[in-house]
Order: sequence, then C-alpha cells, then structure tokens
Amino acid sequence: MSTVQSLINEVSQKISSLETAQALYSRQLSPDFNTFDYINTDELGLSRILAALLDPKGSHAQQQTFLKLFVGHCLPNMYKDPERQVFLNNLDKVEVFLEEVTGKSNTQRRMDIYLKCQVDNHSYGICIENKPYAADQNNQLKDYAIELENRRHTAWHLVYLNEYNDTPDKKSVDPITLEEWINNNQYSSLRYSDLIDWLKVCQVECQNNSVSEFIAQLVKFIQKQFMGIEDMNEDNEVLDIIKKDAATIDASIKVSNTVDRMKKELIAKLKIDLLAKCKKTDYEVDVSYIGNGKRYEQIYFLIHGYDNGYICFEFQGANFDRPCLGIAFISAEAVRACPYAEKMKTVLNDVLTDRKILSSPSWPAYYYFCPQDWKGSSEAWLMINQGTMADKILEEMDKVFNILKANDCFIKY
Repeated sequence: MSTVQSLINEVSQKISSLETAQALYSRQLSPDFNTFDYINTDELGLSRILAALLDPKGSHAQQQTFLKLFVGHCLPNMYKDPERQVFLNNLDKVEVFLEEVTGKSNTQRRMDIYLKCQVDNHSYGICIENKPYAADQNNQLKDYAIELENRRHTAWHLVYLNEYNDTPDKKSVDPITLEEWINNNQYSSLRYSDLIDWLKVCQVECQNNSVSEFIAQLVKFIQKQFMGIEDMNEDNEVLDIIKKDAATIDASIKVSNTVDRMKKELIAKLKIDLLAKCKKTDYEVDVSYIGNGKRYEQIYFLIHGYDNGYICFEFQGANFDRPCLGIAFISAEAVRACPYAEKMKTVLNDVLTDRKILSSPSWPAYYYFCPQDWKGSSEAWLMINQGTMADKILEEMDKVFNILKANDCFIKY
C-alpha cells in the first residue's frame, strides 16, 4: 500500500473515531452549537461585534483591556511612532463609532468602525474598513483617508480587514498612495484569521465568564467561516498524523497538491450538469465566468428582455467558497435607479422565510447558499460528484426568478 493511501486511511479512521466519540457524548459536548448561528454575522453585524469589544466603555466592562491588546497584537507598528504615544497612553479616552458618516469630505460614505481619541489639543483617528464579504468600491479607502485628513487628527491610521486579500483593490486606492500610507505608518492590512491570537489573549485577560465564553464562540465562528476549520479537535488530530514523520509529510503534500485540481474538475462537471439540465425558456445559463477559483466568480442566469440585472450564483470567497444566490445588477448605479430594488428584497423576504435576505450596493436581494462551507467541508463537492448540486442550484435559481416575476419586479421603467 502506498504512503499516500496509508495516510488517507489513517486520517479517515481517526476522523471516524472522533465522530463516534462526539455522537456518544453529544449531550455533554454540544459540538455543533455556536452562539453565532443565531447572531447577525453580515458585514454590519461583525462590525458591531468588533466595535463593542474595542470600546473601553463597552458593556463587557473590561475597560480598555481589549483595545490595548488589539493595538499590541494587531497594530504593533503603532508603538514605534512617537506621534502616537499620547494616544497609546490614553486608550481609556477612546470613543468608538459605528457607520460613521464621512461628512468632512462630503463623500457621504460610512466608516465601518471609527475610533477617536481627544487628549488636550491632540486628536487621533483610526478607521477600520471591514470587508468580510463585499468587494471594494471605487476610491473607497482613498475617500476615508481624505476624511481622516480633513478631521485634522494629530495622527491617523487605516485598517483594512479582509481574509482573502493582502491589499485592497486598485480601484479603492492606487498602489503609489497605498505605499505612501505604509511608509508613513498610516495603514495596516489584517486578516480575520489574524484576530484569533488577539481574541485568545482577550479571553485570558477577561475577568467575566460570560464575556470570555462569547469571545470563545467568536473564535470558533472565525475559524469556521474564514479558515474552513469545522472542528479544532479533528483538525489537531489530522495535523498530528501528517506531521508524524517525513513519509506522512511528503504524502500530505502530494494530497494537497491534487485538491485544487480535484475542485476545478468538479466545477467543470457542475458547469456541464447545469447546461444539460437547464431547460427554461425565460432565462439562459451562462457558466463562462466560473472555473479558476477567483473571488466573486459567478454563474449567470440571464433574463430574456431584462438588461438591468440577472439571477446570480456567486462565490464570495476564493477557491470556490461561501456561495450566495440572488438578484444582481450590472452596477450600484443601476440598483439606485431601479424603482423595484427595495421591493425585490421585500418579496423574497416574505416568501423565503427560511432564508435571511440581504442586500448590498450591486445586489438588491440575496442570501447565503447552503451548503455555505465549500472550503472546510466535503458536502458540496460530494453533491457535485453525485450530480445533485446542479439540481439544487437550478431549483433555487428558478424559485428566486419566479417570485420576482410574479411580483412584477422585472417591469421596465
């Protein structure tokens, strides 16, 4: 038997043993329970959670502890800048704002999280741009920097929080300007996975059990949502197996190198299945914009006679992860010009009661497709291999289309 096959067998046996143990002790362990399954975790919801933890006057009652740890673990370069020492010595005076309007620059954007500290004649500002799912907008970070400049802070800092990209899109800020910010210590890039160490230290320092457990649940959510880790016990057991010796490490690398290829081959199968099974005459499927594993790859369902938008299945994460489904428009301007945009969200919300209907600048209405985790779980890939994923996507596409059509949302204006 090859080393690769032995590795796969050993991992499978270990996972099976863990699943058996979890089944036997499920009432004591509650392995699938997470508070964040019942909390709003869209962009605004996550911003609200992070802002609450960073607020020295927050209900967590840990004063500036969490904020101080955040600066130390996530923004360590701030300690090197003498201009910021007054700020760092007065974290208890920091005020935290959510969705702060950029009124000083007249751009009328909203800073996801804005931290302000006023000490005598010195003021300091930090803008955290939270991008867990949505794409960057034109000049977005550049406008935030102009706003911070116009507020005449002694020193300011921009934080770009995004799990999948180290740098923002060039349309948000050009590379030359971004380089200037970095050189001036005015910019930091953070991944959600980078928050794990900060949150774990917060747990250690926290003196309240309820708050500590909330932070533990947030860590589990980030690990699952952004890192594809469903079960840390399972993950650790697998890691121990593949690190056992040189042969298992070599075998695990060989397996890893074929996973991306397997996913792309299964996506190619999904495209063929969709084209073969889509028999509708009201719309046609376009699968030409999916297959490479880049963020925001889409399957289009083009509606005959309707040019403003289309029913869309989109992967919001790279490498075919976190799909959503709904009605997308060609631009945010097209959404604003459509008199039925708000109605689209309302009617889907009324009919699809088992879904949480969301909206964004270019999406009048959408929801997260289930299964959601295509990175850390095999469920979606097994469905594609069995040929049932195309049926599920087509069924849900058809349902969204028919609901919107029945409620006159595709009328020309």
